[in-house]
Amino acid sequence: MSLPIVLISGWGMPATVLEPLAQELDGDGRACVVQLPGLVSEPGSRYDWQELLNYLDLHLLETPVVLVGWSLGGTLAALYASQNPDKVAGLVTLGTNPCFVRNDDWQQAMLPATFSSFYAGMEEDPQATIQQFSMLCSMGNSNQKTLMRELGALTGDVDLEPAILSGMLKLLGESNVRSQFADLRCPVIHCFGRQDALVPADVAERIEQDFPAHAVNVFNGGHTFFLDNETGITRQVAELVACLCSRG
Repeated sequence: MSLPIVLISGWGMPATVLEPLAQELDGDGRACVVQLPGLVSEPGSRYDWQELLNYLDLHLLETPVVLVGWSLGGTLAALYASQNPDKVAGLVTLGTNPCFVRNDDWQQAMLPATFSSFYAGMEEDPQATIQQFSMLCSMGNSNQKTLMRELGALTGDVDLEPAILSGMLKLLGESNVRSQFADLRCPVIHCFGRQDALVPADVAERIEQDFPAHAVNVFNGGHTFFLDNETGITRQVAELVACLCSRG
């Protein structure tokens, strides 16, 4: 029996970004994409991790499930899996760093000054910062120019909720889920882009070192390596997820 697959989008990007991967996974109609708050009208303006966990739980109509989370979505998926081991049969993270911003114990991450500059841009000009984010997401992919236009169009078609996006960006900047990674009981696969402009590729080696039970894969491409259709990465990631489902 196949398992339901739930994909979780990343910060500042609509759920449609993950649709190509979802379609590859949707052979029996059991894959769906959850959009994180901030790009559609929401009843509240503040989110913490517990509220996001509750938000995700509402979208899991059937369990156990295979979670596929991109970037911040992967962080959320790992937190959920560590707290709800009976509900998660497998976890795949895409471009997810357990510590998004560099600290004394985790050097394989974004520089604090870079993150602070980006956060300040979100406070001053949300629309321009989201467009900049689209550019950063496309960097490193073989289809970079086309993808940058597509991502820009996707984000331009949604109504931003700046207060929510800023709050979630702050959560991402403060994130440190290494202990939750260590607590995971289900099979885990971490996937990274070798040319990622937001998550250094050398994080893959650190994760292999610190979490030897987790599988790690590095692909050519940037933060959206799974959209690099010219290299067939979408199909490869789909095969990894299918492998997890077969274990269920």
